[in-house]
Amino acid sequence: MIIVMDADNLGSPLPARKIYTDEVVKDEPVVGAEQKPETVIPPTEISETMARSNVAMAPKKSFPVKILLAALLLVAIAAGVLVFLNKGGGVGKETTLTYWGLWEDSSLISGVIEDYEKNNPGIKIKYVASQKNDYRTRLSGRLEKDPDTGEVPDIFRIHSSWLPMFKNKLAPVPVATKNTVGLEEDFYSTVRDDLKDGANYYAIPLMHDQLAMFYNKKLVTSAQVAIPKSWFELQTAAKKMTVRDETTNRISVAGVAMGLTDNVDHWSDIVGLMLKQAGADPMKNDEANAKKIQDTLTFYSLFKTEYKVWDEGLPSSTTQFASGKLGFYFAPSWRVFNLEEMKVPDLEYEITGVPQLTTEANVPLDSTIESANLTNIHWSTYWAEAVNSKSKKQKEAWKFLEYLSSKEVLEKMYTTQSQVRSFGEIYPRKSMASKLMENPRVAPFITNADQSMGWYLSSRTFDDGLNDNMTKYFNDALNAMVYKNQTADKVWPDLQNGISQLIQRYQLK
Repeated sequence: MIIVMDADNLGSPLPARKIYTDEVVKDEPVVGAEQKPETVIPPTEISETMARSNVAMAPKKSFPVKILLAALLLVAIAAGVLVFLNKGGGVGKETTLTYWGLWEDSSLISGVIEDYEKNNPGIKIKYVASQKNDYRTRLSGRLEKDPDTGEVPDIFRIHSSWLPMFKNKLAPVPVATKNTVGLEEDFYSTVRDDLKDGANYYAIPLMHDQLAMFYNKKLVTSAQVAIPKSWFELQTAAKKMTVRDETTNRISVAGVAMGLTDNVDHWSDIVGLMLKQAGADPMKNDEANAKKIQDTLTFYSLFKTEYKVWDEGLPSSTTQFASGKLGFYFAPSWRVFNLEEMKVPDLEYEITGVPQLTTEANVPLDSTIESANLTNIHWSTYWAEAVNSKSKKQKEAWKFLEYLSSKEVLEKMYTTQSQVRSFGEIYPRKSMASKLMENPRVAPFITNADQSMGWYLSSRTFDDGLNDNMTKYFNDALNAMVYKNQTADKVWPDLQNGISQLIQRYQLK
């Protein structure tokens, strides 16, 4: 039995996992707060008269009294030292870092946090598992507050496309941390493109993800089509795979989920990928880029209007693929977990890299892969850890992120995450790629990771900002082309105006 699920409730964006509610963090006592020492009551002062009267009644005890006074003095001094240290006046100072995470329940990171605290006795990490809804706006609001407030994070997670929205609130990665971590040498090139501005990086990723193509093995075999390596080959294969009901003429088996927006999960990522492969730069307002953008929109819409391999009567692409009635489906790695959760026993699928665009003009649709040069451009979408620019604990925060992003700790977290799902967060380091290549569910997402790039059309960031607004403008343009029969050149002025507004609003470069 197929369980039809609402696309917005199929799991979390990056990466998906079993659903957890927000961790409710109760107010905790401030670690290291001043503790008043017990009042040391000095011995009762002995009057000279009484002392003299005691001489006749008892032997002299001046020596023991001196010892007692000295001991009490030492106790008082020790108590004062403890108060001094607790106030932050020495090596006993304890620092608490508030860390806002996203997607991962605290149980999946508590182990590495405990190890860190054990080896760094002066540091405590308060991890808060945040909820995806309104996360970006809530985070932005908290960062405006006094950093000494317990509810303001010192460390937090941002999407790879959020730098323009957060740059003024982020502390740049220190040069020493950048070198220790190996941001320039060991992380995929998309990190440099997404998280670096000028000479500075502004976040460190603990994971990587990108778009890949899932395909139904049974449908591919029955249609006798090869796995497409270009978009034009995909177009031909999808047409052969599409099956319509003889009575209603409606699609019963779809070739590929493309051409529409409402029921195509990650459609904006697909369009963003195509724009990158076409060499389009929406940031440039010139005729050449306008033509590339219009051609991309036209080609995408043809999968609905001309090739007719997908339509509005179908459920979400994730649900359609899980039901075994969709040939090709585009998604990031976390959708694997959604498919597993839907528990379709006879679903057999594989994952491979996304199709590419031919670099030669006028290439016939039936050309073989050997006869046409192809691009090698892929689409990245991932999350990274940043530090509050107002935090007074930046040194401690970056030291902790150096620890989290180390190879040893990344492996520990991956192992822990793999105990509750089929694999953990994909390593962001090139030097660790070989460790995951034997997993057929993971390998397609890292084989071309160093050739991946992103933009402001990332799906399911729930940011109510740059991505959501950019996606809306492209959505309006495509819907006008599909449902109102408008051509790309007719919808372009409104789309161009929307892009220009976002460029100005977020000072995009």
